[in-house]
Amino acid sequence: MNGRKLVPFLSCCVGACSLPAFAGVTVEEADPRQYFSPMFHYVELDEERELGSKGLGGGVAYGREVAEQWWWETEFAAYGLDSGEEFMSDFYQGALTTGLMYAFGDRLSFTPFVVGAVGLIRNDVVPDDDDDYTLHANVGLGVITAPIFDNGVKLRAEARYMYDDYDGTSFNNTKGDGGFNDLRFSLGLEIPLGYTKVREVEKVVEKVVYETREVMVQEPDSDGDGIPDSRDECPDTLKGGEVDGKGCLLTDQTITFHNIGFEVNSDQVTASTRPVLERVAKALNAQTNFSIEITGHTDSMGSAEYNQQLSQARAESVRQMLIDNGVAGDRLTARGYGELDPVASNETASGRAMNRRVEFRVMEVRK
Repeated sequence: MNGRKLVPFLSCCVGACSLPAFAGVTVEEADPRQYFSPMFHYVELDEERELGSKGLGGGVAYGREVAEQWWWETEFAAYGLDSGEEFMSDFYQGALTTGLMYAFGDRLSFTPFVVGAVGLIRNDVVPDDDDDYTLHANVGLGVITAPIFDNGVKLRAEARYMYDDYDGTSFNNTKGDGGFNDLRFSLGLEIPLGYTKVREVEKVVEKVVYETREVMVQEPDSDGDGIPDSRDECPDTLKGGEVDGKGCLLTDQTITFHNIGFEVNSDQVTASTRPVLERVAKALNAQTNFSIEITGHTDSMGSAEYNQQLSQARAESVRQMLIDNGVAGDRLTARGYGELDPVASNETASGRAMNRRVEFRVMEVRK
């Protein structure tokens, strides 16, 4: 349990618990929001007109947002009114109105609305002497759909009560007697003006199930000595050495290095060895309450005298490099043992490789 502890762990399981995904639409429009709306109109005519039952027409409207859910709308519409007689000319109207609309929503999804407007209407009748401009007002209900195209275009449908203050005597010689009351049913498009962007957004509704369990967590141990950093009083301990409970290197032990290499038949350390000795120097400078005897060892190839001299030179080369990297020289001694202290058989290549080594003997505590 050294360097480990039990901690509560909260996990969640998502996958089999996921509910079906669905696509939504987000729309961004200009500020202030505006629109242009072309529409087709069908008119149920007031019976008092003594004309046919219907009128057909079309129009365009311009709308602009003036406050949250409130819109100002101006509309021009034109109608042809069926005279009801086979050889009699139809009557015509052209109306210009302006008013307010209240939308029961953001107009970016399905949105009902109410609208009211007032303005002028021109009645073009027979005879021409009865043509006139009169007061015209209307109120109604409608709906707007969500965008049906990427450019934000929506469908629009509505129904309005239409009041016409015309009191001429042209409609089959019947006087209006306080005006006429028609019903108008409309279908069209609403086209946003300015910047519009529609994005498809995929949403996933998930049911998340949580469970709590205890897991073993390994605490950080930067120098790898088995003592976690939170309790390590001697960081950067020399790797391979035994430490006490505080993470400090114990004395009276030997640490063997097989990764300190030399050029063939030379005491010159290899290029790959230099970083190794730099890390060793850092470790020695991190804990200074001991001294080191650097011992060199060879295999049995060659004469014993030559191996003794080579091992001594290699131990001294290592000592000098440690001094060059900041280790105090009075802490370091060098001694070559040649082939006298093998740790494996010199009869095999692998054994000879193990015998070619450098060891650090950690000596008594310095006073």
